[in-house]
Amino acid sequence: MEQTIAAAKAAKKGDKAAFGELFAQFSPEMYRYALFCLGDREAAQDAVQEAALEAYRGIAGLRKPEKVKAWLFKILYAVCKRGQREKYEADFIDPEESRNIAAEDNAAAVLQSMETARLLARLNETDRRLLLLSVVGGYSGKEVARMAGMTHGAVRTRISRALKTLREGEQE
Repeated sequence: MEQTIAAAKAAKKGDKAAFGELFAQFSPEMYRYALFCLGDREAAQDAVQEAALEAYRGIAGLRKPEKVKAWLFKILYAVCKRGQREKYEADFIDPEESRNIAAEDNAAAVLQSMETARLLARLNETDRRLLLLSVVGGYSGKEVARMAGMTHGAVRTRISRALKTLREGEQE
């Protein structure tokens, strides 16, 4: 953690290599989040790259270097929201693609099966993004609320409702 904070401070002062270290550290998680949000590998890669560019341009404005991960995910959240497709398709990743991603990114725990994709497709766009920030990103409800520009209570309610919808979908 101290190394991450030091890299964030250095990047804030204009150190390009330090920013590269930060990006390399968090890009796999950012990619997984973008993939689940957007449902397309190329769109996810583009979103992560766009978020990296926005972060690079705005790194001088980072107020709390110890919160650099949350700051990066807030930028990615906004990029994914802008790029969100009109219609989320339940079959957004075919089984072969799922296996390739799990092998490449060691994300087998996240991409256990196509059932995950089917269940996520039941959620509306906002609830899906909030749930993914919590589950894939590992953020607390308060952090998710800050990133989404919502109240903590609203985020808790929406995540709870999303989880209920997922549980109901498992029973079908």
